[in-house]
Amino acid sequence: MNILKLKAWMICLAFITVLASCQQQSEVAPEKNVPTTSKSINKDKIALDVIDLLNQKSSRSSIINSLKAQQPSVALATILDQVKSEGVSNTATQQLRQVVTNAEATYKNVDAPDNVEVPELWLHQPTAGIDFSKLLVAYAPTQKDEAEWTKVKAYNLQKEVVYLDPFKAPEVPVIVVETDGFEALKVEVAYMNKQLKKKGLQNFAQRTAAKKRTTASGLETTKLDRIRLNDDQEPWISGSAEVYAITSGIRGNQKEAQINVIPMYYLDTDGKTYYPNQVLLFWDDYDYQAANIQLFEKDDNHNYKDMVAVIVDGVFKITGLLTEVPIVSALGQIANAIIQAMPDAWFTNDDDYIDSFYTIEKNRTYRNYNGAGGNANVDLTPFFIPAN
Repeated sequence: MNILKLKAWMICLAFITVLASCQQQSEVAPEKNVPTTSKSINKDKIALDVIDLLNQKSSRSSIINSLKAQQPSVALATILDQVKSEGVSNTATQQLRQVVTNAEATYKNVDAPDNVEVPELWLHQPTAGIDFSKLLVAYAPTQKDEAEWTKVKAYNLQKEVVYLDPFKAPEVPVIVVETDGFEALKVEVAYMNKQLKKKGLQNFAQRTAAKKRTTASGLETTKLDRIRLNDDQEPWISGSAEVYAITSGIRGNQKEAQINVIPMYYLDTDGKTYYPNQVLLFWDDYDYQAANIQLFEKDDNHNYKDMVAVIVDGVFKITGLLTEVPIVSALGQIANAIIQAMPDAWFTNDDDYIDSFYTIEKNRTYRNYNGAGGNANVDLTPFFIPAN
């Protein structure tokens, strides 16, 4: 056999070997080089460790019951505490605990962390009868643009790979690994407000002064009584929405912007009506009796530091021009600056920006009120909170 024939034979043999291995559905090892952009947590490895936990009978029922009871998700740290209290301790729990510890070390007691990831789990339950013997563990694709998603990688309890349709919810239960969900939003909102205050876009001196008034006084606020978001047909693997409000108004003679970030943890499902009874506007924060409310949904395309940076940059570019502008125009310019400052790449998922309610007046009641984009409908009422 000459050299050319030998090379051709070896190439053919290698191809056949690779093809055969691709057709096998045997146990797989965690992916070594999962593309994570700026993220550091390997969801594939977490998924395999979670399967090891689920294959313990006691911990399987405990995890499933916990995910059923607490919607929309449960922090992985909470899950681990729960199984530990039940006496479950193995290699999987140790490795998952290390993931939690490493994640917390990147943001806890850090003034301005570059990235916030908090591992958590949530449960997809099919509409038909649920057979937990067919339980899968999955995570969302890594591509930023959902239009590029073609399949969702999942594992069954034997650690065999199963691919799911990202846009058609499976008729089997799936535990989904998430690192940028509700738990991360809780941490990020606190950091966003901290950075906005440091940059001069938050000043609560007037609200503090209000607390020191006589006992007959109190806080004048506007309360969100009801809200409904239109169904945006998000892929099922993206899970529940993580929505927050950015409120903006004007303080000071120079018409300085006052911007607050308010989490809306309950608002997790589009096409559903909620009655949160949540205060969104504190009127002592502003010098004028009108403010804006804008709704955004967190996703993986940006982190809180980028968000704060573009808000600050966008608002500061126009605030110097607002001194002689009528209050209504100034309010609109601040709200638009928040949106326009954001790079187009952040809107590859259509749900990043949800809607805007411009020029909400202090003493006015709003019923069945649509946002400017028609994506959100709310009831807002004036609400006085008496001082103690």
